Amino acid sequence: MEQLSSFVLASILLTLTPGPDLLMVIAKSLEKGVTTALYFIAGLMTGLSAHTLLLILGWPQLIGERPAIVMGLKLMGGVYFSYLGIRSIYQYFTAPVKMSFEYNASSNYYRHGVLMNLLNPKVSLFFWLFFPGFLFSESWTLSAQYTVLGSLFLLQAAMIFSLVAIFSVQFKDFFSRFRLGLISGLLWIILGIYLVLT
Repeated sequence: MEQLSSFVLASILLTLTPGPDLLMVIAKSLEKGVTTALYFIAGLMTGLSAHTLLLILGWPQLIGERPAIVMGLKLMGGVYFSYLGIRSIYQYFTAPVKMSFEYNASSNYYRHGVLMNLLNPKVSLFFWLFFPGFLFSESWTLSAQYTVLGSLFLLQAAMIFSLVAIFSVQFKDFFSRFRLGLISGLLWIILGIYLVLT
């Protein structure tokens, strides 16, 4: 039980650490509203679920031993994220009025969240390195323990991201003077470059 408590605490701290996921949740909430941000978060959670499944199946260790696969996935992710960023910036400059706060929930944002995680092999590798330090039973199988740990990680991440989205939108009037569409596009491009270079 102590291991699980430590795992949850460590997971919360990691989720709260400013990173691409958290920054994009804030950006989506400010730019498009809470509903759209929740679609995006649902996509992120789906991606994390897939990475948890890959961990159970041993995929992170496999790709960790094959740098070409990791680099291929990084390049795919970098190109896709850069495309989203360029498109967002283009839309900002060609239709600036539409970039104001609009509560537009679309399956596109869900897909963006899914692909943001799936195209980032570092998430699988992170799970592979992070989870084994919190194995909590000698009688349970590794698969069962990883399932529990993955479920706990997903639960706390979903709760924190949702609260961040709800809290962020409270400041929409303050941030309305900023060019949120432009900022969102730049974040996507920075994420793409970061993914490829790290």
